[in-house]
Amino acid sequence: MLGDPQRGLLTGRLARGCELCYAGLKAVIFITGVCDENCYYCPVDRDRFGRSVIYVNDERAHSLDDIVREAERQGATGASVTGGDPLADLPLTLSLIRGLKAAFGPEFHIHLYTPGRYATPDALVALWRAGLDEIRFHPVRGDYLKGVEYAVRLTRMRVGAEIPIAPGLEGWAKEVIRFVDSVGGHFVNMDEMEFAEPNREALRLRGLRPSDSRQAAVRGALRAAIEVLRWAEGNVKVPVHFCPVSYKDLVQVRNRFRRTAMRDLRWYELPLPDGTVARGEVISEGGEVLGYFRPGGAVELREGERARVVVSYPTQSREPVVCEAESEDPGEALRECVT
Repeated sequence: MLGDPQRGLLTGRLARGCELCYAGLKAVIFITGVCDENCYYCPVDRDRFGRSVIYVNDERAHSLDDIVREAERQGATGASVTGGDPLADLPLTLSLIRGLKAAFGPEFHIHLYTPGRYATPDALVALWRAGLDEIRFHPVRGDYLKGVEYAVRLTRMRVGAEIPIAPGLEGWAKEVIRFVDSVGGHFVNMDEMEFAEPNREALRLRGLRPSDSRQAAVRGALRAAIEVLRWAEGNVKVPVHFCPVSYKDLVQVRNRFRRTAMRDLRWYELPLPDGTVARGEVISEGGEVLGYFRPGGAVELREGERARVVVSYPTQSREPVVCEAESEDPGEALRECVT
């Protein structure tokens, strides 16, 4: 077993989609919130779930052009397509895949998540022919596993499963892994189950509790994952990967933000190590923005003016703001936000 519990554990080679996510090179495309499953642990926000809405890197999108612009801003070399269930709107998903390949070329790597309800042979072949490189099944019902077999047999996509792991799910995880291995699948990912606002009450009703030491994770999920990984090492050949909740913030999102910030930096912004950006604002006594300066650089303030340093995520809107500090000393304002 390789890796560490904060960044991931695995029994074999990481899937290509995961490699690119790790480096912050994947644009995350939420193609639809429509999904006909009702998973108690689903972390999708209620303002997205069940709705025909599109987001890319959490930016609202209304067209393929919006998606392409955000992927270009990020410098993405691939995309992960998620939801909801992308196959619940197959024509839209096929159009997206074709559009991304046309815009960025055949090497632009695209992987997709689906429960498998609509993973018919015809749908899977259509996805492959459109250019999908990798498909990840979340088989909430046993008969959905058939989609894994269809995809392996009928296409040349990389095929695997991606499932949550928590105490009580060890047997199900082993069943899924054994099936993927038996049909020639290429990988299985286990995601550490997380507490999020949409699923918090449902998890508590099932006796699950937040971890004391692993932020947002379900208590005991790491222990359950290690049990399954040790079993997999001796019983199957398919690579199995454990993706912890901490990985998203410590690695995936942070690397994506760093990459985006460096490509989309404004003259008055300073990139910070965690992927956020700091901008300097000269403000009046009433809080009106009079001008900008780059934090850490020299700025002259007139009587009544103050310096404000604002730290935000490198989204197009520069929201949300994570820190604001005002001072007559620009250096002091910066130190307030970065210490």
